[in-house]
Amino acid sequence: MAQEATVAVVGGGLAGLAAAVFAARSGARVTLFERMSEAGGRARTRSEHGFLFNMGPHALYQGGPAMAALRELGIEPAGKPPATSGGMAYNAGQLHALPGGTVSLLTTGLLRVVDKLELASLMTQIPKLAAEARADESYDELLLRTVRSERVRGLLRALARLTSYAAMTELLSAQAGMAQLASGLSSGVRYLDGGWQVLVDGLERRARESGVELRHGVKVERVTHDGRVRGLELEAGERVAADAVILALGPGEASELVDGGRNPLLASAVRACVPLRAACLDLALAKLPNPKRLFALGIDRPLYFSVHSAAARLAPEGGALVSVARYLGAEESPSRAELDAEFETLLDAMQPGWRAHVVTRKLLRDLLVAHDLPQARRGGLAGRASGAVTGISGLFLAGDWVGPEAMLADASLASARLAARAAAGARGVRVAA
Repeated sequence: MAQEATVAVVGGGLAGLAAAVFAARSGARVTLFERMSEAGGRARTRSEHGFLFNMGPHALYQGGPAMAALRELGIEPAGKPPATSGGMAYNAGQLHALPGGTVSLLTTGLLRVVDKLELASLMTQIPKLAAEARADESYDELLLRTVRSERVRGLLRALARLTSYAAMTELLSAQAGMAQLASGLSSGVRYLDGGWQVLVDGLERRARESGVELRHGVKVERVTHDGRVRGLELEAGERVAADAVILALGPGEASELVDGGRNPLLASAVRACVPLRAACLDLALAKLPNPKRLFALGIDRPLYFSVHSAAARLAPEGGALVSVARYLGAEESPSRAELDAEFETLLDAMQPGWRAHVVTRKLLRDLLVAHDLPQARRGGLAGRASGAVTGISGLFLAGDWVGPEAMLADASLASARLAARAAAGARGVRVAA
């Protein structure tokens, strides 16, 4: 039997942890390097006053590649989907029933009768629209071509923001946007008991069980190669030999580690990526003033409101954890005062009297949701960076900006799985099934 491949994974977020486990299970000897003292990246969850805070609103798509990868590794996170009825549409400062079923569609004041008829017909066609959507056409262009009512187009833009976290529907590939919308409407999402830290902990546990060496608090300076990967050089001058390297990092960080940012593929990815960003307010309440109002979606403004603790164990008994968010455009940088005013106005509409029950609040003005929006001008998902770095044998990428499959955490774990299998075969022999 050939000698097992040695694989170095750089980055301890979900993509890096998953890549390490998959590579180890494919027969490789794996070491993971994480510059922080703990793994998890943007999936870490912090505890305060008995409340569990994710970094902004997180939801795991139940029918996506991430859930499939987790199940393959024996990880089934507890939690449940948020309620699909009783949601509110927030438009021009007013609340209306969010059309989510027959009753809400008939009774909502958001739409006129003619709009309701068109929406009812369109909702039955979502799977077909998703299957036929073009990668090189924007989501907005698709709506202009297929939807007559501007009110219905506004609602469908809001649903795209909800399912893709993308405020820039004028740039979003119609194929990617419709796929996210179809997935959200069919399989739905799950809020996780204990927050997304349960995914981090589960993947770390599987990594240790699979023999992965986890090195935290270690900064990698560069990938060493001569056209073929030779290993890594660490901050203190330590050199680590490896047959393959997986960079589970953002495009900028990955590029800096390869030829000082001069690798053509990575440098091109850095220039081309349009990050998905959001401003988020996480609010811990000792009591929820109105237990019936659990979700709102902004129609004319890119806003979101959800009581995540209504579907997942994230708050102490009687308490509530609320997430309010604004999806941001490419150049948007709202001030704290602007965000406070907009978020508090929405909170006043959804939960009058909320101020009397505040335990703590956390504002994230500029949260990186994902490193790259699947853009129509680049051919959508197929236009993202490849998982293998051309010109350097044995160098692979994983993350939410890599590969032709899915978005968000689904893209991270799908690309991690592919990179791991390729890296584990770096010696040209499959060592284990």
